[in-house]
Amino acid sequence: MTRLITISALILICTAFAESGESLRAEIEKNKSELQSLERKEADELGVLDALSRRVILINDLVEELLQQDSLLTRRLNLLNDSLAIKREELDSANTLRAELLRAMFIRGKGGDYTFLLASDGMDDFMSRVGYFVFLARERAKISAIADSAAIKVEILIDSTEEVHSRVIVTRLTRETELDSLRAAKKHREQVISNIRRDKRTYQRAIAQMEESLAQLTRNIPQGRLEGNFERFKGNLPWPTASTSILHPFGIVKESRFGTEFKNAGIDIATEPEETVASVAPGRVAQISWLRGYGRIIILEHEGGYFSVYGNLGHVVVDKGQNVSNGDTIGYTAAQGWLEGAKLHFEIRKGKEEVNPLEWLVTA
Repeated sequence: MTRLITISALILICTAFAESGESLRAEIEKNKSELQSLERKEADELGVLDALSRRVILINDLVEELLQQDSLLTRRLNLLNDSLAIKREELDSANTLRAELLRAMFIRGKGGDYTFLLASDGMDDFMSRVGYFVFLARERAKISAIADSAAIKVEILIDSTEEVHSRVIVTRLTRETELDSLRAAKKHREQVISNIRRDKRTYQRAIAQMEESLAQLTRNIPQGRLEGNFERFKGNLPWPTASTSILHPFGIVKESRFGTEFKNAGIDIATEPEETVASVAPGRVAQISWLRGYGRIIILEHEGGYFSVYGNLGHVVVDKGQNVSNGDTIGYTAAQGWLEGAKLHFEIRKGKEEVNPLEWLVTA
């Protein structure tokens, strides 16, 4: 029974992954159309970069889901194979018992039943022998029913096992195809970034785009609803990543390539690709969105009208409205930032007001 419940649960999970995968594929196709439209315009390299960044993350999400689906299907396949082996043993055992009963009932050959009954020493012995044959007949019927049921289940399990095995193969082939698409999208994005970094005007436009996006982010900060005293955490918040190397500090920053100045509403932490990102304090997921220049963003609401912002994320493992505790994993950094390598853009805000995160984080 436990095995059947486990298989049923895995079927439901696999179905959920399949539905999620279809949704991701639809989003990837939509992104592909947008990207093709932008590339025909030729001039909008920033739009192409943004679309490619989204494409990389969406395909990466799909690859991750296919990997998990593969794992679940393989586990389901192993359970089915185990169940099939058990049912085959039951079937073999039932067939063996049925054969033994048949030998017991007809061991004397044709007409042996009557000879056996007529050889009774009296009425009591006769009735005893009749009871013996009735018992054998019932046992034979019972064992035949068990054997027939086991045979049917074996056939069903064989069909299910073959189906799941086929799905495992298809899932692995699909994942390989998507990995090829992912590699192509990453290569394309690297070429676009290289072109932007060579052209001062386009590079400065990319920096300006980040400032425009920050204004949009400020507008997106919701009204704080959680009560409490967040300020007690000042100077004691853990870092959101294991990395503590500051790429860009809070405030006005002068980038080194062309000397362009820009406003940073938080800090940018240099990370490894796909580095774990954790919540710095208990709170609630207020928003998960995409912001040009900052990629996938999570906004967590904390008590007292404070918010923490996590940008340049790849895979996200929380949902909007979900409560999180201090140190909970909420996602992983993307392999590539807007114009640089892997990094986390991190902010702390009091309402819509930006504050210096370094005043809130523990000293690294």
